[in-house]
Amino acid sequence: MLFVAIDGGAGLMTGETIRDLLKPLIGKSGSLSMVVSRSGHIGFAATGTKRLTGVELRPDGLLSLERETGWAVIDPSGIVAVVWDSEPETSAGQFL
Repeated sequence: MLFVAIDGGAGLMTGETIRDLLKPLIGKSGSLSMVVSRSGHIGFAATGTKRLTGVELRPDGLLSLERETGWAVIDPSGIVAVVWDSEPETSAGQFL
């Protein structure tokens, strides 16, 4: 599944949008990638004990992603696309 920012501004997603896209994925197995403007992409495996357990938009505007085995805090200001693949081990991948 691919979500791309297409608003009239700079084409970037908001923290609220990303949070709302990720919340339904809590507890599901798969892989998550985010395309970052002018940088490339970041990816998260969500399998076994690494499944997403929480998504929170912090008061400072950063997005906190929590897993059983760790966490990540990202700045949503540069995210232009979010990709979810529910079958990472059998999929050919996403090409953006």
